Amino acid sequence: MHLLRGVLGFGLVAGALQYAQDIGWWVLLPAIGALVCFRGCPMCWTFGLIETVMFRRSASGCIDGSCADR
Repeated sequence: MHLLRGVLGFGLVAGALQYAQDIGWWVLLPAIGALVCFRGCPMCWTFGLIETVMFRRSASGCIDGSCADR
């Protein structure tokens, strides 16, 4: 779900930037949509993605409740 929100958010940002001169103030609609997808700022979404990946990697190394540092 995290990746889907990111793809949709970055797609909306790209569309807003590409058509900014053509649609004028209407560019705010996809920009607001992107913020909703990111649930805030794109940088926060990126840090959340990094945390999600790191958590999944660390959780996969646990056997019988004991985890070894890699």
